[in-house]
Amino acid sequence: MLLSARNSDGSTNYSMQPKKKLGIVGGMGSRAGVALVQKIIDYSPAETDQEFPEIIFHNNAPAPDRTRAIIYHEASPLPALLHSMDLFNRNQVDLVAVACITSYYYYEELAGYAKAKVLNPLQMVAEYLKKQYGKGCRAGLLATTGTLRTGLFQKYLEGSNVDLVTLSSENQEALFMRSVYMQNGFKSATISAEAHHLMDRSVRTLLKDNIDVVIGGCTEVSIAFHGQHLPVAYLDVLDLMAQRTVDLCYSTTSAAMPI
Repeated sequence: MLLSARNSDGSTNYSMQPKKKLGIVGGMGSRAGVALVQKIIDYSPAETDQEFPEIIFHNNAPAPDRTRAIIYHEASPLPALLHSMDLFNRNQVDLVAVACITSYYYYEELAGYAKAKVLNPLQMVAEYLKKQYGKGCRAGLLATTGTLRTGLFQKYLEGSNVDLVTLSSENQEALFMRSVYMQNGFKSATISAEAHHLMDRSVRTLLKDNIDVVIGGCTEVSIAFHGQHLPVAYLDVLDLMAQRTVDLCYSTTSAAMPI
């Protein structure tokens, strides 16, 4: 069992200590939840079965759509999300990650209800950008309309020198949201070539706005896009969450690093 410790260059060392138990909420969409688990496994320093984290994974597919709840006042996903927290509370989970960025609209309710720490990827992104671009940057944000309308990223970047750039309303719906929600889009079991094409156009359209970094602010972006061949930096929020989860999981102190 392994303990993480940061080196001066930002790399991580691990030593033998007890691990924390993880609770992961998937199903929003299902591919994104599985992708988060895979990234956590990939980043873990384990060399045997027993050195991997214990993970309780809830594929909470019945949860109502977050954007439709926020924008169109349809059924709220909060009761379903709290159902996941109940599952984790009963199983003495130490750390919770939710593999849907839009669901962090309900972060305060989840963090207040869960007995475990609930990771906050919005805070992670803000800290990362402030550290990497302290003098300011233009960040192109790909996220759901629910995330954009509620200003989730803007809230955590308030007072920073980060200028968030998003797609026009027309392109947001016709390119990005369509790629995610269309038949055989990125929330589907089978993803079409058209969905990939629309996601690629979303990224290329953002690049025209003189940005310094692309933020994959929706977990479906992590499935579609890996930042290859971009002329600017790419920040994958799901990847960032996985790295922080591993760091916290292998740490023996709850205050090892912010969540």
